[in-house]
Amino acid sequence: MESISTKQDAEGERIVSETITERKEVHIKVLEEHAVSSTHKENSATLQAEESLSISWTKLTYTITNKKTKKPENIIENCCGIVNPGEIMAIMGPSGAGKSTLLDVLAGRKDPKHVTGTVYLNGKSGENVKFVSTYVMQDDALMGSLTVRENIRFAADLCFPSTVSPQERHQKVTAIIKEFGLERVADHKVGNIIIRGVSGGEKRRTAIASQFVTLPKIIFLDEPTTGLDSAAAYSVMNAIITTAKMHKLTVIASIHQPSSEVFALFDKLYLISRGGTIYHGSRDGALDYFKDQGYECPEHANPADFYLSKINVDFMQDKEVGEAHIQTLIEKYEESSVKRSVDKEIDELCLPIDKEDVASDKLVTSKTTQGYNRYARGFFVQTYFITKRSFTNAYRNILLYWIRVAMYVCLALLMGTVWWQVAFEQKNIQDRFSAHFFSVAFLVFMSVAGIPGFLEERVVFRRERADGFYSVGSYALANFVVSIPFVFIIALTFTAVAYPMIGLHSGFGHCMSFLAYLYLALMVAESMVVFVAAVIPIFVVALAIVAFLNGFFMVVQGYFVRRDSIPRGWKWAHYIDYQKYAFEAIIKNDFVGLTFKCDKDESTSRCSCFYGDTSGKSCTFNGQDVLDSFGYTEIKPWLWAVALLGLMIIFRVGFYAALRLRKNRL
Repeated sequence: MESISTKQDAEGERIVSETITERKEVHIKVLEEHAVSSTHKENSATLQAEESLSISWTKLTYTITNKKTKKPENIIENCCGIVNPGEIMAIMGPSGAGKSTLLDVLAGRKDPKHVTGTVYLNGKSGENVKFVSTYVMQDDALMGSLTVRENIRFAADLCFPSTVSPQERHQKVTAIIKEFGLERVADHKVGNIIIRGVSGGEKRRTAIASQFVTLPKIIFLDEPTTGLDSAAAYSVMNAIITTAKMHKLTVIASIHQPSSEVFALFDKLYLISRGGTIYHGSRDGALDYFKDQGYECPEHANPADFYLSKINVDFMQDKEVGEAHIQTLIEKYEESSVKRSVDKEIDELCLPIDKEDVASDKLVTSKTTQGYNRYARGFFVQTYFITKRSFTNAYRNILLYWIRVAMYVCLALLMGTVWWQVAFEQKNIQDRFSAHFFSVAFLVFMSVAGIPGFLEERVVFRRERADGFYSVGSYALANFVVSIPFVFIIALTFTAVAYPMIGLHSGFGHCMSFLAYLYLALMVAESMVVFVAAVIPIFVVALAIVAFLNGFFMVVQGYFVRRDSIPRGWKWAHYIDYQKYAFEAIIKNDFVGLTFKCDKDESTSRCSCFYGDTSGKSCTFNGQDVLDSFGYTEIKPWLWAVALLGLMIIFRVGFYAALRLRKNRL
């Protein structure tokens, strides 16, 4: 036992000695800065000015309430560690061990109410970690219709402040493309399910490079090699580590079962199981540590596989024995000299924290968050760049609008041939009403085709919003602005084909009014679609809800059941029905000013007119007579247009609120 302790002491001293010696001057500088900087804004400015940052944490615990037992449950417990600039640490453990949770807590992505412990940046309270770091998710959240360069340039445009000129941003984008080995495919589209793009490894490097372009001081990566073969995984990790070493960045990555080549790239290792720390120290030192615990890695085995085999008890038949084994490993680490060395290094680096904060037993945060803007660019600049990218995506991605344009053209041709040149006779009145009803109903019903495109874009939005690229408001506004011309193209295309084929009221003014009301109806439908998809971002469910809503509005619109006959309990739905306002506006636009022929009674050779009081004398009646007989006497087209605009605004505000309220569900 004495020899084991001696080895552990020697290993511990070796872990800490190099780092402490070379960082003394930095620690002194931090102490001086801390003495004159106490507010959130001042601390943030100090951290931004530092050339590099270390991150350390002590006694981190994340607790949730078990839904079944209703009792508190620790997902991670009493975790401590430190990673210095230029170091790359791997967090490893079996599934459900707490890897992603620890990463999220360190990155400030968990609700502080459920977190206890302390996070430090260069020895100071680490509440500013979000502002000096980036978080790379497992999914490659990129715009598939954009090129590699365009995706990275978008990040640079939004993440660099206005003081960085476009030429400088271009240089930085070119540099990061080179560092990540993407020069050959820089101008190739990333690709999606329709567009053929770059390989999986190149796509992953693009996603990571877009978040490295501003060289954030701390990078968190959630399983960056997931879904890649061993060669692609090595190229991705090698690019990350080369860039991190070059710029003295601090990197923490959760990783699941890396190859021996990938594992050898890491400097430090953090092993976790059942939420507890099994080992934290140098990668090379882990072999000796496990050997001292009685677990020697076979000569030609992958050390990563070996460690995981010793801390994974999910497949043990006796669960109690497995739990006891993990608890023993956790306790041994807590008592080891390796743990004491980590504690010593943290103590040497970290500054004393306000006693009241420590006593609160909550994650230490600043007393104030005022005066700090988390976004590098202003609201309107954000909106400009998002709109610019969305326009590019919209005209390149056929899923968004072009398939829909083709669908509407086919529908217009179908309706034009079925309702070909509807006659101005009494027997064709119902045909004319039907043509107007289906023009509105079919077009708005087909707006569900926009759900897949929005959900694809939403994945990108979630990642970029979490990394502080832009605000929810700027994205919501850009989404609306981009829809304006493309929805207009849809309405214009349908009108240009169907209107003359059906033979509606002639005259340019009437045609433009038809187009305007149809366009407003489509804008409301588009707004409703994105609102529902934002509230429930599951394709099948969102599709079902939008289809139900459109079907519901068709029923209470007033065409199938006249307004006077709608039960009192459903009258409210009639008055909030956007299809009602569009339908009534276009029938008034078409019928008023038209003259129709009455039917002839063959037995008496006289006219048989169902509409108008004096129509029998002239054997004709006008369109207003028709509207009056159906109860459409109070149609006010301009007021109806205002109602459509109001409903569109309501759905757009709801869209914004839905995106904002899902803030913590990233």
